[in-house]
Amino acid sequence: MKIDLPELERKLSYGINLTIKESTILLESMEGFIDDKIELQEQLNTAKKALTNIKLRTERDELETYYVERNHDIRKDAIDALAAIGGDR
Repeated sequence: MKIDLPELERKLSYGINLTIKESTILLESMEGFIDDKIELQEQLNTAKKALTNIKLRTERDELETYYVERNHDIRKDAIDALAAIGGDR
């Protein structure tokens, strides 16, 4: 059964009880969204950690500054990526 979110929202806003089937489907969908959010948050945390490490290593001069294609400084790329995903700049 496909969820008709506008219909469920209408029912809930008018205080109409959902059927057991509708409630079950809604709950299962919410669990899927939560699982997806947790997975994406883990990926984001991993990316932030990696980019932070790049930034810190280049700041401490543990890595030589080197340039990738089109002469982009890897440290600048790391800083920009961190800023784009909410990391400290």
